[in-house]
Amino acid sequence: MSRTGRLAVFLLIIAAVGGGWFAYDKGMLPFVASKSQTEGDAAKRTGNPALPVIAEYASIMEEKTVVEAVGTGRSTLGVSIYPAVSGEVDDVLFHAGENVSRGQVLLILDSDRERLARDLASVQVKDAKQLLDRYEQARPLGAVSASEVDAARTALAEARIRLDQAEVDLADRTILAPFNGTVGIPQVEPGDRVDSSSLIATLDNVESVLVDFEVPETRFDNVKIGQSLRVETWSLPGEWFEGTVDSIASRIDAESRTFKVRARIPNPTGRLLSGMSFAVYVDIEGKTYPSVPEISVLWGDGGTYIWRIKDDKVERVPVRVVKRTQGRILLEGPIAKGDLIVVEGVLRLRPGRDVAATIRGGDETGVAQRNGTGEGS
Repeated sequence: MSRTGRLAVFLLIIAAVGGGWFAYDKGMLPFVASKSQTEGDAAKRTGNPALPVIAEYASIMEEKTVVEAVGTGRSTLGVSIYPAVSGEVDDVLFHAGENVSRGQVLLILDSDRERLARDLASVQVKDAKQLLDRYEQARPLGAVSASEVDAARTALAEARIRLDQAEVDLADRTILAPFNGTVGIPQVEPGDRVDSSSLIATLDNVESVLVDFEVPETRFDNVKIGQSLRVETWSLPGEWFEGTVDSIASRIDAESRTFKVRARIPNPTGRLLSGMSFAVYVDIEGKTYPSVPEISVLWGDGGTYIWRIKDDKVERVPVRVVKRTQGRILLEGPIAKGDLIVVEGVLRLRPGRDVAATIRGGDETGVAQRNGTGEGS
């Protein structure tokens, strides 16, 4: 190489070295790889970086089915009041909707004849007793025979029976409340002629209400006396009332394939009335199953499955869906309470893939933080 060529190469080397130091002084470091580049290269070399996912612990739930039915309510004690005898209404002593007590007078029929008959029977009893007393005093003296004394005793007994009958006839002219309750609209007025078929009024005790409804034959073994239930009525929308099963029929109706059930609903405020229609909901408890969020269950060629996290890796677990309830799914499969289940971020998962899980809701005991108890069937 000529002297001129060697000089040119020397000048190029000097320029390159100077440019490098200039870059170093300015903080550019063109020859040093950045930290992000290093981590990216490392991730490419490993080929399996941890994927971020959201997970939740599996919980245990009961398979709760709700049997729904329509029922009709009636008062625990409820009667239609009729007079025992015929007669003319003398006075009506109650008003519609009034709360009455047992034994309170509701209605009086004319009773002049019955009062006279009672007074006459009372006089006859008095005379018969006086005659018997005289005979008993004279018997030791031999003035009367034993048979005459016996006849006097019989006459006194008969007079007393007639008096008792007169008292009953007079009492039948007064109609009393048979129990505490609320009386309905009067169906008669003073001056009306009534007989034993004439309705006076209705009387209901609604401290509790009985609701009769029918349940399918398939649930005969699930409904028990004392079991809790809830009802609502279209007359009071939005209000719920709690009660219990009071009695169950002993047979299945051959035509409808249902059996009758009677519920008792406490009614301390008296807002529920006899004759109201009710929607009845009976909770039927079933088996317990693992429960996971609905969005964690996936469908594939082999059926349904979920992703479970174990030692920061995911595994695919086949399951069978039992029931959906309030955003959660009850499953059959090898899932235990407290298993960590992937909820979001499932699209890129493969068996054995490393994951970095963010856990939401619940805790490691598998007690899910949720609201509600189940939905109807």
